[in-house]
Amino acid sequence: MKTLVINGSPRKNGHAMTLVNEMLKYLNGEIRIIHTYHDNISPCMDCRYCWNNNECCIDDGMQEVYQLLNEVDNIILASPLYFSELTGQLLNFASRLQLFYVSRCIRKNKEFKLKEKNGVLILSAGGDTKKLERPTESANIIFRHTNTKLIGSTYTLRTNDVSAEEDISALSKAHELALKLNDLHSS
Repeated sequence: MKTLVINGSPRKNGHAMTLVNEMLKYLNGEIRIIHTYHDNISPCMDCRYCWNNNECCIDDGMQEVYQLLNEVDNIILASPLYFSELTGQLLNFASRLQLFYVSRCIRKNKEFKLKEKNGVLILSAGGDTKKLERPTESANIIFRHTNTKLIGSTYTLRTNDVSAEEDISALSKAHELALKLNDLHSS
């Protein structure tokens, strides 16, 4: 089993990654972590190169991600919430999924199909975030464009008062989701 973690936080050891790391303690198989703030991934420039080619012309860290998205069995999408939304850098990353949209909808490539995957969403927030509809909808768009079925989520939403390391409920849910991914892969 292969899992791709897409970390949308500028902090490699922040609250969202605390929950990811809890999952990784129990998750079987190979793990690859992409840190969208640190792994040289630029946003889409709408140059439309992909309208006539089966690739993106931006030569950066996303080239590896495109390959991984057809190899992995699971995606864990993790992000703190800024202004009640996924981080800007994670949304920049998501803009590069335009390549897949163009393959399906503009070039109408009937042979294009990404491997089906299972997904987990992990969110953290400290401020006044109470509603998760907006970031969840954004995450669902990412999951849809990567052919990923969301199987569960965990959140730590009061990190100004209670750190993720102390959020027993969120940590427990992360553990449970790791075991669920293991079970789905073994069946």
